[in-house]
Parts: sequence; structure tokens; C-alpha cells
Amino acid sequence: MQSDPGSGQSAKSVAQTDEIVAAAQAVGVEINANETAQWLIAMSASEKDALAQDAQHGIFGHRIALLDFDADDLAYFRRLAQRVRVVSHPQVESAIAIAGSAAQGKVQLFPGDNDFFERVNIRADRIEKARKILRAVMRATALRALHEPDIVLVEVNFGVYPREVLERGSKRAAGDSITWTPQDVVNGFIEVQTTDGAPLKIQWDETSAGMGWTYLGWIVADRTAGRIALASNMLDVTWQAPDSAITALDGSIDPFFQEIYLEPNALPIFAKITRAADKGALNAYANAMRAQVFHYTHEEPNYGKASKRLYNLFRLTDQLEAAAYLREIFDEPQAQLYQVPGLLEAANVALCDPSAEIDRATVLQQIEVVMQHVRDATEGQDEARILTELSRLKSDVLREPPGADWEQILQDVRERCAAIVNEFFRARLFGFAAIEEYVEGLKAIS
Repeated sequence: MQSDPGSGQSAKSVAQTDEIVAAAQAVGVEINANETAQWLIAMSASEKDALAQDAQHGIFGHRIALLDFDADDLAYFRRLAQRVRVVSHPQVESAIAIAGSAAQGKVQLFPGDNDFFERVNIRADRIEKARKILRAVMRATALRALHEPDIVLVEVNFGVYPREVLERGSKRAAGDSITWTPQDVVNGFIEVQTTDGAPLKIQWDETSAGMGWTYLGWIVADRTAGRIALASNMLDVTWQAPDSAITALDGSIDPFFQEIYLEPNALPIFAKITRAADKGALNAYANAMRAQVFHYTHEEPNYGKASKRLYNLFRLTDQLEAAAYLREIFDEPQAQLYQVPGLLEAANVALCDPSAEIDRATVLQQIEVVMQHVRDATEGQDEARILTELSRLKSDVLREPPGADWEQILQDVRERCAAIVNEFFRARLFGFAAIEEYVEGLKAIS
């Protein structure tokens, strides 16, 4: 009689689940043992480099990423994608995806923002012509927000500095991405200083287009969903030569481990681009995640960000028990406070930016959402103090201009919520012995 080929895996997942449940209970984290076991089985069966499609919802992405995507958010993400994707151009084709924690809705119930990722392929006879087209497309995409309601451009990263400079008082090394304000984009140049204080003007049309980060950030109000969101679009730009060869403008085609592509007809574009990706992409991705975990645990502690990076790392490197444990801490009530700084930043820009055309009722609704998060996640003196401050913010929204204490209240609330959520993630992150050992071991390889 043949044994069930899945029985060994099921027994293993039960043993793994028992360990995860014990660790979670020790730090007061609720856990659904059956769901955890099923996730472990599904992950164990997944191929690490496999592309998968969800024909029912018209999406595609990495097989492991699709396990975490919540299709209930799909309509919202598709609406938002049309606000942030690059403008159309006859020589440009693209595939846009939701990425980061927003693409993990079954796990990350409270993402800090909405990160999009767009693969942009430019067909041109020369690489310099592709860079010229990218300059035009990026500027048009950025300036579009100045003429549309319910969206405010915050910043653009485009090109890299050819030499060390001072950018608005901050030192930037040669090769660092250039950060453009909305006014810089309108002007078509950015004014910085050399290290000896001499003025230096860098023209948009002379930048090394495609090098460094190619990124746009906005505040977007979605009246259908009744919320204001931080939204961004990170571009991975390639040049397709006349012989169909694909070249990354920044020297490397990014892997697709975190992206959920929202348009099924973009699959041929995606496939064409990613065929040219480095075969060592998984190792490069894992190394990048390790570096970020080290930074957020040993250099600039932010245990919420560290937990998210560790989850992405563990689920792709077969450290599934640790990944399954991390899944359970993201939906705890205290994790809601991770969203508060971003929600308040969005409200601040919506209310105070002269170019914003976001009505005050929407800002008030945003603050109400924050207040509900606080009620759900805190108690006692913390709850009373933060809710009192947020009530003062609501009063300020109704003033014209906002009250003089608006900025100080925002800062106080953000800092208090950040401290609470940081301690929440720190305590629970190190409640699992294998994770604590892993993070400590990063010191030896940093």
C-alpha cells in the first residue's frame, strides 16, 4: 500500500506550527494554527523562481507573492495605478504592479503606504535617445499632478549627482539620486552648491536619466474609498535596441519577488523584460534584504520595517517557521499604529499644500481613521493622550489657515505612535528564538 505523499509534509507542518504557536502565545500574539499549517504546506510546495497567474482576477506575479495578495483590494489598486503610472508615449511600453507591504494584504493588514513598481521599456535606436525619452516621460508624469484634482506631487528622484554637492543643506555624494521638489520639476533645474559653497545648477534635460532611483511620490485622495494615501511609483527602466536586445538603464533589471501585476495584457511586456534579468537575482535580493534588516536593527532601529524585510527574506530563503511567525504579528491591533505617520503626513500635505485640491471633509475623515486606529491599539494614558491631540487636530482642520500648533501636534502624535509601534514589533520580533539569533548573527557578516 502506497503512503500519502503529502503526509510527511503535513506532519512536518504540524510540528512547525506547534513551535510557532508556543512562541506566539508567550508574547501574547493570537494565532490560527490551522491557517498557519496550511500556509506552511503551500509555501513548501511553491517554486522559488516561478511566475504564476490568477486568471480569475486577471493578475500575475511571483507564485509566493500571490499567496499573500488580497484580491479584495484590487479595484482600489487599479484606480490608484492610473493616477501614478507613467504617461503614454508611442515608444514606451510598461507593466505596472503593486509592491511592498500593500501587495501582502492577507498578511500586512496595515501597510504604511501604497508602493507601485512599473517596468518601463523604451524602444529607441540608441540608448541616449531612450534616456531623452525617459526625461520627457518622467517630467510629464510628475507635472500631470499639478493639473489634476485629488493628487499632490511630493517629490521625484531622477538622475544622479555627477559630483559631491550640498542639496538644501544636506551633503550628497557623487552617484546619489537627485531629489527634485515639485517646483524644481516645474523649473526644469535644481540649484545646489558645490562643497566649497559655489552655486551649481543642474538641468533636468542633462541628467543621467535612468541611473539611481527613478521614483515619484504623491499624496492621493480616493473619494470612492474615502481615504487619502501616500502613493509612489518606482520605475525599472530598460532600453530595447533595434535588434530587440534589452538593456537596463541603471545596469540591472530588478527581480520580481514582491510584485503583483494588475493588468493581464502586460504579461508579454513583463516576460520580455525579465528574460534579461540576472540569473543570480534571488541571491542579490536576499543580500539587499539582509543589509536592510541589519540597518533597521543595529544602526537605525525601526523594528516595524525590520519585521517586514525579515518576512520577505525568510519566505524566499526557506526559513518558513520564522516567516509564519512574523505573519501573525502584522495583524495585531497595535500594528495599526504603523500607518499613523503616513496617514498624518497625507493629511498634512492635503491641508497645507497650496497646490492641493483635496477638500477638508476628506482630511477630517482621514483623522477619524487615525483616531479609530488609536482606540483599537492603545489603552490607558497612551490612548487618552493621543486622542486628545488628534481632537485638537480636527479643530485645526476647520480653521483657515490651520492653527499655529498644527505642526507641533502632528509631530507629537507621530513620535508617540512611532515609539509605541516600535516597541511592539521589537518585543514580538525577538519572541521567536530563531529570529533573535538570526538578527544577532548579522553583526558577524555586516
